[in-house]
This record gives sequence, structure tokens and C-alpha cells, in this order.
Amino acid sequence: MTREEAYKLLWREELDADYPCHTYITKGTDLLGWVQQGTKDVVMFTTPKKTWSVTRRKFRKLNKKEINEYL
Repeated sequence: MTREEAYKLLWREELDADYPCHTYITKGTDLLGWVQQGTKDVVMFTTPKKTWSVTRRKFRKLNKKEINEYL
């Protein structure tokens, strides 16, 4: 994934959860990939996950500088 492609996607870091808070890569309502907490390994799915939901979860959006740390 190039930096330009990565910037077009929404990178969300999960907050205030009772379980590990990961970073999720989305486009619209589709989950395209994720980054496990404590690592910098980006895992992209071969097909988008349609059943993923943000309901009852809190997120913060990552800026370009933070996205660059993963690439």
C-alpha cells in the first residue's frame, strides 16, 4: 500500500475498551484491515469485512503523521 492510498482510507484507533484496543482501517462501513495493539504490522484482508460495526465503541482518527508510523 502506498502512502497516497493509505491517506484515502480512514484509520481509527479504538479507545476505552475492556479488551485490547487495536487500530482499524476502513472505507465507508467496510473493514479493510487492522493493526494489532503494540505492533506496527498492518494486516489487510483479501476481501472487505462487511459485518464490522462501530456501534458502542469509541475511536479517534489518526492523522497523516501517525499513519506514516505504520507504513
